[in-house]
Amino acid sequence: MIKLASDKSFNRNICPIMNIKGKTVKYPFILKYNNYHLQCGGGILGPKQMMIMDIIGTKLIHFVYGNEDFYGRIPTNNEKNVKEKSGLYMSNKLLKYITTNLSKDGIISEAYSQKDKLSHVDKAFGKIKNPLTITLNDGSLRKELPFLRKYSSRQIRDMFIRTYECVLWMNYPICFHTGKQYQLFPFGNFGYNSRLFTLGKISNSKVSKNNNVLEREYQIRFDTILGYMFMQNMVSCYMDLLPGKFYEMSDYAQLYYRLFILSYFPNKKTGRTPKNPIFIDEIRRRLVLKTKDTYSVRQIVKRILDELVQYKFIKDYAEEKLDMKYVYRYTRNSWKEITGEEEESETDLKDRGF
Repeated sequence: MIKLASDKSFNRNICPIMNIKGKTVKYPFILKYNNYHLQCGGGILGPKQMMIMDIIGTKLIHFVYGNEDFYGRIPTNNEKNVKEKSGLYMSNKLLKYITTNLSKDGIISEAYSQKDKLSHVDKAFGKIKNPLTITLNDGSLRKELPFLRKYSSRQIRDMFIRTYECVLWMNYPICFHTGKQYQLFPFGNFGYNSRLFTLGKISNSKVSKNNNVLEREYQIRFDTILGYMFMQNMVSCYMDLLPGKFYEMSDYAQLYYRLFILSYFPNKKTGRTPKNPIFIDEIRRRLVLKTKDTYSVRQIVKRILDELVQYKFIKDYAEEKLDMKYVYRYTRNSWKEITGEEEESETDLKDRGF
């Protein structure tokens, strides 16, 4: 069964930024409430762009860990080689230095990856990881990922371009292994523009006799501020898994599951279940729903939760009132309940409530 890896930091700190029913996004887009804060200087970030990030992240994991295609096994973060690659050229000292010496152009300096360049910061390493580059072919993607087959090469190209065009300021914790355990380094690129990756050359890899482009190839480089942190998280397998059927759901069902359920697990030490129940006002804000009418929002949420039940992502949801406000409770289904397959293992990060 096809499954994709999805970065926890990305999902916990994004929201949809897209045109809805003739209402265009006004930039700079700013969403700030309680401890949540995200800004966008341009571009669209909807379910399709989030899907592209999942595809890119999964391809990156397969590239790093030696799998040739999307049918390869995705490793868990408690495996020895993942811990080693996560901690390679990465430490609190290095992260503190590079995140306080960022470039206004949104690119991680190549000099930081040169031998002994940062030895004055961390003698143990002296540099950081080289930003990686991966190549994706949309013809291969459509063969391996069934949910992409309804899109043409041109449509997939537009998804890649729109994802690249996003300029974001956001919180983005960075996961790395210290040699003893995983740590999260708190980070936000506020004040420094960044795209999610650098989109290099797009080349036509297959053209029909009448010159229609049938397949394209994309070069993705993780040298932007957010792209580099995304790369580090995926190398660390700081991710959750999504089955292929997830991308067959409606936009708002995908968004709800991704933003409110996917990356949140019960904390075994405290017994806390985050984001459950969830208040209707947070749902409205985080999904960037245009209506403020409570009845309309309740109907939207009900349709979303009904669909999540239909696709077996949740069960037993309920609408209740808490402190005179509507809240929603649910039971999150296990991987086996969602897919019919046994989950390979519980990750260390889930056990610690990350």
